[in-house]
Amino acid sequence: MTTSEETRFSDLVASAFSADQEGAQTLWLPLRDEFERHGPDAVKVYLEAQRQRLIGDVDKLLSQVKGKING
Repeated sequence: MTTSEETRFSDLVASAFSADQEGAQTLWLPLRDEFERHGPDAVKVYLEAQRQRLIGDVDKLLSQVKGKING
């Protein structure tokens, strides 16, 4: 993909969000940046890293809750 094609894609995605979808826009920004800098494969790597981070965060929170429940 050429830079202009990448930009068009990013612009199309960004313009698809309505004004009340600020949360979705916020999530899109890091994906857009990865896509524009390094292409679609970089987005996959970014998303996998975020997935792993979220799993770790959830595990940590569950441990804290279990600790409070068990005393």
